Amino acid sequence: MLNRLAILTIAALLPLTGGASIAAASQAEAHAPLGQVTVSGTVADCESGSSPSEVTITAGSETKVDNSLSGNSNSYAVTFKKIPKSGTVTGKPTVTCEDDSQYASKDITIKGAPSSDPIKLKKQNLAPPPQ
Repeated sequence: MLNRLAILTIAALLPLTGGASIAAASQAEAHAPLGQVTVSGTVADCESGSSPSEVTITAGSETKVDNSLSGNSNSYAVTFKKIPKSGTVTGKPTVTCEDDSQYASKDITIKGAPSSDPIKLKKQNLAPPPQ
């Protein structure tokens, strides 16, 4: 009878400890160290001759937009907050022009900071792909 009680107790506790392990692993992954990285640069005019009006960059799970280009300069800046520290993420930039045409610029590599300090990348200039 005592053996049967011990087996039932172990069987009841086993799923609880397994669930705790899974929860702990999920929390550790959710708290991976992330840093803030600002990407800036200039944007070339569109092939149609129209001026750029917006830059959209998707990097990992974030998409950032700078729509302050219209009527100002061809400079842009976006800040990502989920770049893994000491890691890299590929950024995929798209430029929207005043005439609503778009072009995808070459991919850029966004490097995470080695510490918790925010960093700014060197300028990433965007241009239409060569024809």
